[in-house]
Amino acid sequence: MSKMSKLFDQNNMFFTIMGVLFDLIILNVLTLLCCLPIVTAGASFTAMHGVLWRMVRHEETYVARQFFDSFKRNLKQSLLPWLVFLLAAVVLVIDGMLAWSMGSMRGPLVACVAFVGLVIIAIAQYFFPLLSRYENPTSVTLKNATKLAFGFFPRTLCMLVILAAFAVLYAQFFIYMIPLLVLMGVTLPQYCCSWIYNWIFRRIDGEIDAKGHKVAQS
Repeated sequence: MSKMSKLFDQNNMFFTIMGVLFDLIILNVLTLLCCLPIVTAGASFTAMHGVLWRMVRHEETYVARQFFDSFKRNLKQSLLPWLVFLLAAVVLVIDGMLAWSMGSMRGPLVACVAFVGLVIIAIAQYFFPLLSRYENPTSVTLKNATKLAFGFFPRTLCMLVILAAFAVLYAQFFIYMIPLLVLMGVTLPQYCCSWIYNWIFRRIDGEIDAKGHKVAQS
């Protein structure tokens, strides 16, 4: 193949990266729009993870169609757990504000609130991908998400670090980050995380062994 042919080959790295970025932009806009009623945010996050999972597995991806298919399919089941996560977040914010005003007890109390918050985020980080991919009762999905969050703690920690890094970046340079937030503010960090949890789910599904090698299918 000539150099010119390679340059315009849609399978080369440039076009692959641009394709991923374009999909992340479309997915981010859809996710934000479907989060606007607030109560539907759980279904929106579930649908987002369903599309991201297909992307990292290099499955055929039609972002808008697959997003809305998953959104409608999981809208009812995601509603209650999302409201529980949301209520927990509100309570933690209030507790954090109260803890911050406790004077000499501020440090330990804030640390406790932060720890509980990280545990909830870690569980949610597995819950919505599980809901997008597997058909189980909500209680089973929540139980599995909790097991994965602690059972694969090093990878859970990696995802928390990624999310924290993006959160700090957005907070420090908020004005400059507004365009990125609109275009890929949610999907970019979650795309990074999806590469981590994809390994976990492939391991659980028996597709790869503990070293990441493919398992021969009988």
